[in-house]
Amino acid sequence: MKYSYDENTSPWIWRMAQASDIADMLNLTETYFQGEIEGIFTPNRYLYCYNLEQSILNQTYFHAKEQLLVARDKTSNKLLAYSWLGREGQTLYAHEELAEARFIHLDLTLSARKRITLTAQILQFWQAWCYACNIPVLVSTSIRTDQGAFMRLHQELGFTVRGSLAYLRINLNKEQTQ
Repeated sequence: MKYSYDENTSPWIWRMAQASDIADMLNLTETYFQGEIEGIFTPNRYLYCYNLEQSILNQTYFHAKEQLLVARDKTSNKLLAYSWLGREGQTLYAHEELAEARFIHLDLTLSARKRITLTAQILQFWQAWCYACNIPVLVSTSIRTDQGAFMRLHQELGFTVRGSLAYLRINLNKEQTQ
């Protein structure tokens, strides 16, 4: 599959986030993404740190509750990206459970090609997690001012896009393919 992650050939490694990743995650968020919410919300570093730590505990003890992954450069160990996905119950108008994206944060100094590849890999990890957890609908959103390429990538990977929302029905009745 296009953009698929191969641990042997990739210049980065994806793994579950650990407490030792939190400072880098906070710094990446503040550097590249905090501006997207300023003037609307008041960012609180300690609250975000608490929620990251809670997510790490949740995925350690309750694997099917949420997923928090990091990508680090194999040579420098620099944090390149992280992704956060959680079980969010269901909508008010349907019984199907859904998983909803919380964040995809990337080092924006990376080339566009690397950012697209990392994002596509995140979306593939999210699909696999939904399949493994028997969650039939995956929802991804964006509040970014410039979201066109992000939403086009979702479409390329089979999502239905409606404005800044992307939906994917997970086929739970067949074998997951790589």
